Amino acid sequence: MKKIVIMVTVPVVLETWLKGQAKFLSNYYEVEIVTSYSDKIQSIKEYENVSVKIVDFNRKINIFKDLKVLIQLTGYLLKKKPLIVYTLTPKAGLLGMISSWITRVPYRLHSVVGLPHLEATGIRKKILTITEKTTYFFSSKIYCNSKILTATVKNMTAKEVAIIGNGSVNGVDTEFFKDKFSESQKNKIKDNLKLKKDDFIITFVGRIVKDKGINELLSVFDLLSDKYPKIKLLLIGDYKNESDPISKQSHQIIKENNSVKYIEFQDDIRKYLCITNLFVLPSYREGLPNVLIEAGSFNIPLLATDINGCNEVIKHNINGMLVKKKDEVDLFHAMEKFIIDEKFYNFVRCNVRDSIVKKYDQKYFWNELLGELKKLDMDI
Repeated sequence: MKKIVIMVTVPVVLETWLKGQAKFLSNYYEVEIVTSYSDKIQSIKEYENVSVKIVDFNRKINIFKDLKVLIQLTGYLLKKKPLIVYTLTPKAGLLGMISSWITRVPYRLHSVVGLPHLEATGIRKKILTITEKTTYFFSSKIYCNSKILTATVKNMTAKEVAIIGNGSVNGVDTEFFKDKFSESQKNKIKDNLKLKKDDFIITFVGRIVKDKGINELLSVFDLLSDKYPKIKLLLIGDYKNESDPISKQSHQIIKENNSVKYIEFQDDIRKYLCITNLFVLPSYREGLPNVLIEAGSFNIPLLATDINGCNEVIKHNINGMLVKKKDEVDLFHAMEKFIIDEKFYNFVRCNVRDSIVKKYDQKYFWNELLGELKKLDMDI
């Protein structure tokens, strides 16, 4: 069988964004994954049923460590001689594309899932921009996980830029992300979180950092929770990030507002989605956010900023609402509308799941991805 190597910087991507993709492709290719170490590697191997190569990827810039990984990847690819190297995430993309070019891998595919430089400033912005352009230079084809993102990427490269299916990096398992929880199970989950049965639960899932709109979300929620005591906010994810920290005021709200429930990163968010009334993502930048299509598949009304990716998933006032980026007033009124306008809320809720299944079902995405890879086979 022809070989494909999939490279990602951190294993959590394999547990979330890409779960099941390597397993599917292994029916048609010899697949190997390259990523950094975590204690979940063994379970990833068992689930995907493919081998995993461990390298010391580091998300931060470290010239000496990165050079060591580049040499390691080059030796590995010389030995394996894959037909395709497929990279996702910035560091794996940069080092994976350079090492693939050095070793003359026929097809060097990179998937762009977001552009960090768009919200960066100063020297960091310059470094991130150079990193992106370098990755594109050494690739043979570039994919974006949303339609609108392709226009931005095309301004940075002369290479072909495309999307797979309707976007995303893996679609969504619409049967896995389906509300099958009983009322008694939901009530038990609420009890464990010290929530009441009639609470209106708003959920955010992602990194707790500034460019996810956390400062605006917490500021708005703090005001709304005074006005509507039954609303609660589940804030799910890790928020230890030195390069993009949230404000001191936001930390204070998390600590002092009893209606905010902070929950560390979860491998499986379904038990929180099943009790959620509104899913919120006030991010400054995205590719095509998986959490939106997962929440939408769970039939939860969606509220996000009117930015690339989010505005492809959400049809305004149909399956959710879009608000202006960094605009607390707009976010306040949108959240309040979902809280008080029952007729509007129920209308949106009737449309959410079907809109996701039609465009982002995982089986559809996988078949589109396979078709794209098969085209490469025919070019040989």
